[in-house]
Amino acid sequence: MVAALSLCARSAGAGADSAPDAKKMFTEKGCIACHNIGAPSVGPGPELTQVGYQRDAAWLHAWLTNPQKMKKDTIMPKIPWKTPQELDAMVNYLMAAKRPIPAADSGNGEKLFQDYQCGACHAVNKKGGKPQFPDLAREAKEHDAEFLDKWLADPQKIKPGVFMATFPLTPTQRHSLVAYIVSVNKKK
Repeated sequence: MVAALSLCARSAGAGADSAPDAKKMFTEKGCIACHNIGAPSVGPGPELTQVGYQRDAAWLHAWLTNPQKMKKDTIMPKIPWKTPQELDAMVNYLMAAKRPIPAADSGNGEKLFQDYQCGACHAVNKKGGKPQFPDLAREAKEHDAEFLDKWLADPQKIKPGVFMATFPLTPTQRHSLVAYIVSVNKKK
């Protein structure tokens, strides 16, 4: 499916029925000013390579239609999509960008942190992340492992309306990430 989506995105302009070139739109619509795919973003938005693990296509569609409706204080602008096909192509592009998470990483919280690109949003001891998201070293000071595990299992259950996504983590992955988050407070 990823190859098919990439092929559709690259073949834009080949015919009247071809999908818009989402990779090109990513630059033309100014997404690149705040975000990036495959490299750290230089703007205020997170890097989006692994966004497909954080959000599903329906959520991305709603977000890219009207970000302020979903998060009133966001600086993300409403994108002027020319056609519904442009929006669909962008959602497909973002979903297709995600890289697999190796099963071997399940017991290594630091590696999972990197694999899921948690640092695209969250700093650790003021390194990385974006200022609008909590620093995980501070979170480790304020919350114990039991709370962090429940939070990662379902942030919406603990704080309805929070912007944090629920990740598709196994219990082993979740416990490994919690152990890593707790450990970062001790590494200062």
